[in-house]
Amino acid sequence: MDPNPLSDREKALEDKWIREKEKQMAKERAAKKESSKDTNTGAIVKEQE
Repeated sequence: MDPNPLSDREKALEDKWIREKEKQMAKERAAKKESSKDTNTGAIVKEQE
């Protein structure tokens, strides 16, 4: 059987899209953690005042 270059290309593009999507989701999670840290520390500072 001849390898199908189109399916190889599709698979590569799909893998690339998945990696980019995972990277974007990781950034969003990190940003969410940072914002929740900020709100938590803000609450602690207010309690100390």
